[in-house]
Amino acid sequence: MDRPRFRAAFLYPRFWPLWLGLGLLWLVVQLPYPLLLWIGRALGALMYRVAGERRRIAKRNLELCFPEKSAAERKRLLKENFASTGIAFFEMAMSWWWSKPRLARLAHVEGLEHLKQAQLEGNGVILMALHFTTLEIGAALLGQQHTIDGMYREHKNPLFDFIQRRGRERHNLDSLAVEREDVRGMLKLLRAGRAIWYAPDQDYGAKQ
Repeated sequence: MDRPRFRAAFLYPRFWPLWLGLGLLWLVVQLPYPLLLWIGRALGALMYRVAGERRRIAKRNLELCFPEKSAAERKRLLKENFASTGIAFFEMAMSWWWSKPRLARLAHVEGLEHLKQAQLEGNGVILMALHFTTLEIGAALLGQQHTIDGMYREHKNPLFDFIQRRGRERHNLDSLAVEREDVRGMLKLLRAGRAIWYAPDQDYGAKQ
């Protein structure tokens, strides 16, 4: 896909509420990381209370996956899941807007030598991953150290899509976004010896 480009239409009044929301989010994520963790957990606790349908789905999934656990243990896991979701909201913004050195201080990457060796040998690599709450920040941290391409679905709001792609791709300008329906394009990149992040838990449809 082509690199995201700013368009004059993004300044139209219909996008002003989104600009305002993004601006407020940018301000909030300038706070220290421990404070952002606390705010994220508070947001997750609020979501736990108001997102009834999501809570019921997660609760049922935990019952199916962990029948051996007590109801109290599953409830603790359920609340921790919502807390992680709240934290992920701010970690997403951090990965888009924090400086690269500030973000890099949060973690270290293990096993990078395997990716580098595959690249030297000209072998493509599929990075199998699930949609965990650390997905956005994890991809940013890895992208700072090695080029990874990603399967991608365009957002319906063109301004949000622009902001999201700019935030993701800034960590490594060699990284490419591949439309999730473009399986042929993915295979072409793998044959070229590139590494592609792929989530098998996405529904790409029977045609794919």
